Amino acid sequence: MKPAAESAWTEMVEKIKKFYVLNVKGFDQDNLVACTLLFEGPKDEMTERHKQVVEIAKKFKGMAAGPENGMRGYLLTFLIAYTRDLASQHAVAAESFETSCAWQNVSSLCSRTKQRIYDEAAKIGFSKDKVWISFRVTQLYETGAAIYVYFTLYHKGVDSSKVVHYYEIVEDAARDEVMKSGGAISHHHGVGKIRKGFIDRTLPRMAIDWQKGIKDAIDPKNIFAINNTVYRSDEERKATQKQF
Repeated sequence: MKPAAESAWTEMVEKIKKFYVLNVKGFDQDNLVACTLLFEGPKDEMTERHKQVVEIAKKFKGMAAGPENGMRGYLLTFLIAYTRDLASQHAVAAESFETSCAWQNVSSLCSRTKQRIYDEAAKIGFSKDKVWISFRVTQLYETGAAIYVYFTLYHKGVDSSKVVHYYEIVEDAARDEVMKSGGAISHHHGVGKIRKGFIDRTLPRMAIDWQKGIKDAIDPKNIFAINNTVYRSDEERKATQKQF
């Protein structure tokens, strides 16, 4: 995803950097972890905090990589949708969803969800080499963290009319495992229509009816957020509820 070098000098500098990281510092490019930090506040205070973070990183054999990749990564967030479009042209279905959980559940949530995705994908004909999975911890709190789950299905040779359905099957199973592992239905993306079938496992019926009552009072014709979050009837609840 890195732009091509604009000159021979830039290309040489990049090669030197790569040699230093992989051969001098001894990092394994297939197993290293990158963390992007943004410091906001008074310059003197932020400079000191940055220095403290670098010192902590050194204790665990980490190193400061400079601001360039962080800035590029931020720009990449605006390009992700286009990357997905490119992937779809090569028989790759891809999406992400997020959750949040307590610190003690982060590691087990990721490992359990990863295995569940492999297992569910195998049931509908996707072998392990046709599934790619990754996790990213994006927001940190004293009590826990937000986690993004990414996975793709390589569907070359599969009936194109069934690809979205297959993806939803695997994603629903992954979300089921997330919730069984102590994860929330969402971190900040909300519930909407995609997560709606899991709302009964998140809120008691009284709370859902309370939301529906407010919706009916201020939007009786159901114009806004049509069919998001709350069920319009018990029949819809039964039809939409995710069963595992």
